[in-house]
Amino acid sequence: MFDLRTRFRPLAVVATACLLTASVSSAQSVQWPPSLPGAKEGTVTLSGKRLLQIPASLAEQMEQEGVVKFDVAKTPPKVDFAYHRDLGEDAVSRRLWSSWGDICLASDGAVYCAIGDHGNAVGGDARCFIYKWDPKTRQLQQIVDMNQVVPPRDGQPAWSKVHAKIDEGPDGAIYFCCTLNDGNRAIQPEYHWNKKLPGGQIYRYDPKSGETTVFANLPPKRCTATSLVDAERGIWWCNLEAGPNGLWGLDLKTKEVVYEAPGGSMVFNRNFALGRDGSVYFNGEGGIWKYDLQSGKLAATGVSMGESPGMRSSTRESKDGVIYGTTHKTNELFAFDTKQGKVELLGPTWLTGQYTTVSMLSPDERFVYYLPGSHGKAWQYGTPVVQYEIATGRRKVLAFLAETMDKKLGFVPGGTYGAKLSDDGSTLYVNFNGHAADRQRPEKMKPIGFGLCGFAAIHIPASER
Repeated sequence: MFDLRTRFRPLAVVATACLLTASVSSAQSVQWPPSLPGAKEGTVTLSGKRLLQIPASLAEQMEQEGVVKFDVAKTPPKVDFAYHRDLGEDAVSRRLWSSWGDICLASDGAVYCAIGDHGNAVGGDARCFIYKWDPKTRQLQQIVDMNQVVPPRDGQPAWSKVHAKIDEGPDGAIYFCCTLNDGNRAIQPEYHWNKKLPGGQIYRYDPKSGETTVFANLPPKRCTATSLVDAERGIWWCNLEAGPNGLWGLDLKTKEVVYEAPGGSMVFNRNFALGRDGSVYFNGEGGIWKYDLQSGKLAATGVSMGESPGMRSSTRESKDGVIYGTTHKTNELFAFDTKQGKVELLGPTWLTGQYTTVSMLSPDERFVYYLPGSHGKAWQYGTPVVQYEIATGRRKVLAFLAETMDKKLGFVPGGTYGAKLSDDGSTLYVNFNGHAADRQRPEKMKPIGFGLCGFAAIHIPASER
């Protein structure tokens, strides 16, 4: 007699292989990003009273103790929306399309943003792209493929995201720095850096020629997740990771290092602020520290954020010498008076406090704008767009984006790490993380607010600002 299990095992193996092949083939045939209903040249416009409806899911949350109150705008905004396209072959199967850094509003009104696939950075198989939003044509266009700027080589790491800020320099060029899935690991031996790619690099995109070049190298085997440009003085500032954290500044004209803080002096390294006089404020031991550009001195300000390790987001300094922003972990709004050396905590960002990584001061300095729920959770309470009135402490929701985008577009906005307000205060630009709505979400993509990225231009009605 023979064993039927043995007799038919080859057929089972063949059947399983066929199923796997079919599954792979099916995944590769999925368009990613998916089509955008009603889009023209890749962009669709949304509006309507539904944007002002408080989500039913908020009812229970609003009854919690300590919840901060909010109002809702009377006139809905118009929202232009586009997906980040041209993601390469088999884009749907990449690890995690996502955006982690602040965006750039250039002097000509164009907006620059980035996404990456959070791929195999150590193995050299990752994708990272820069995009440009043209407010005149209302189109989002990919302008930089980092695998073209830094061609893949065996054993060489690959950039999987931009976590630091994208900025315009004094020369009108766009400066940015890419990183790994975890830049703090850049010093580990599995990352085989070389002379051509010794570690993190500053890249320069020329809007006139469309060319991207390596502008300068960070110290070897270092990366950064936090940067900003002092355009007035031509200095590119960052926090050096993959070693003791510390402030580091480069002169964009001479490419000379203007300052390097003692290693370990920056404690919580995800945000620092720029003063009107060129001073840099960052989270140091025991509170906020200041590097005084004029004197070259580094010292503690004596100001702390209470139980928080420090600033998670910060605005520009107002004419009155105040920097606004949000705290880390405690998730509160703050006002830091740089002249008086005092900080005022202004209450939770949203409900009892939600993680918020970017905030903006309006041109007239009346409002602070922000979107709470950065790390993928914003859709759970409607993805609100919040306007905080400084004089009254009033929080007003300009729109709840989640339900409308879900039903009309099939996109669930999960939160943002990058947003900018136009120079006239009329348009809020947001680079969104998100995931596809259940009806078109691939099985392997979890509904966690990541995997699908989109860009929004939110036009704020004049009556609401």
